[in-house]
Amino acid sequence: MTAFEAAPGPGTPEPGNSMKSGLLEGIGKYHLLVFFGCWLGGIFDGMDSTLMSVVMPDAIKALVGSSDKAVIGPIASYVTSLFLIGWMLGGVIFGIVGDKLGRVRSMVFSILLYAIFTGLAGLAHSWHQLAACRFLTGLGIGGELVSISTFLAEVWPSRSRALAIGVLITSYQAGVFIAGSINTLFHDWRTAFWIGALPALLVIFLRMAMRESDRWMEAREKRMKQTQEVSHMKELFQSRNLRGLLVGGLAFGGLLIGYWASLSWIPLWIQDLLQTTGTGNERGIATMYQGVAAMVGCSMAGVFSDWIGRRPTIILSSLGCFAASALLFLTNTSFSPLIYWECALLGYFIGVIQSAMYIYLPELFPTLVRASGTGFCLNVGRFVTAVAVFYVGDLIKLIVKNDLGQALFGNPQLSAYGVAAFLFSIAYAASVGAAVFGEETKGRPLLD
Repeated sequence: MTAFEAAPGPGTPEPGNSMKSGLLEGIGKYHLLVFFGCWLGGIFDGMDSTLMSVVMPDAIKALVGSSDKAVIGPIASYVTSLFLIGWMLGGVIFGIVGDKLGRVRSMVFSILLYAIFTGLAGLAHSWHQLAACRFLTGLGIGGELVSISTFLAEVWPSRSRALAIGVLITSYQAGVFIAGSINTLFHDWRTAFWIGALPALLVIFLRMAMRESDRWMEAREKRMKQTQEVSHMKELFQSRNLRGLLVGGLAFGGLLIGYWASLSWIPLWIQDLLQTTGTGNERGIATMYQGVAAMVGCSMAGVFSDWIGRRPTIILSSLGCFAASALLFLTNTSFSPLIYWECALLGYFIGVIQSAMYIYLPELFPTLVRASGTGFCLNVGRFVTAVAVFYVGDLIKLIVKNDLGQALFGNPQLSAYGVAAFLFSIAYAASVGAAVFGEETKGRPLLD
């Protein structure tokens, strides 16, 4: 018997270990083990994906020998774009792996990938090497997020599934908080990457106690009995799945563009506001505020999704993200502690919409293509995001050259980073539009 087979089945909790009433009905020890394992994986996803943002000014300055924003901005765009392209490919590839080989195996492979290359990023001696490591780190992180959300959705009892997934995504934001903490404690960017590699390896041992979900095992057996095999990709793009792919891809794509082209640039924006002043901890502290607030938002997403529905939750939180972005980037021309709280407000709304999307997407697809469909929606917009982020550096040059802070918003003192970040936050409108035309899945069981 292998380690994957040793654990009790998630569909049949052990006698005497199941919680009987209300939202806790049907939850056993194995469910809690699965949740804890997925939550740890999500922490390291959030930490390793955010480390680059908080150490970016120091890392690129050290590797290129310049602090000129006209030099750092474009290179930071290239590195971030390659990371997002890797994330996109990893989400799609590991989604297919998860449907073909199993959710647990997909998780283990993806953790190994991003753990190894996060550590190797700390050994980079050129920004090209750093970019290559971030690309490969992105492959693993993209795969892991698809795996944990799909696996927990299939294992967890339906009565409290939305709440469980919402709380699960707090793990990513907890990782964001830890990344900010690492930056405040260790000012050496190489050390930050080495720390980011170590804990992720520990998750492998916990994952060995898990077995594949009963839903996936049963669906695979049914497919094996079919007389006529249908290709996996053909099945994914059947007409019954097209609406989910379109709505999910557009909704999450809007979130990604708004998130990565705005929030991930906050450390550079803060550095620009500070100029040569400050203690050096401001970037990390702002990231910590954002991470804690986003954890609160993630925790509330399941409550909102079960109360008012998946689609209204996505719509309202998207509008909140846009309003918070306007407040943050268009009202600050110098650094003050108020920025920490405004970062927290933006983080809260991002936490809500992020968790709401992870609740919503697995509910749109049947079991045999659930991981692939979720992976497609989570990552098809990432290519557009990578392209958008790639041109942030050029946009910053254009804003500075043409004084667009004055031309667009009547304030020549606005930071070019802030103006660029706000312009990209308009992408949250895509999430609103997609949710309006999406299918409501509140109260509906997972599709077989």
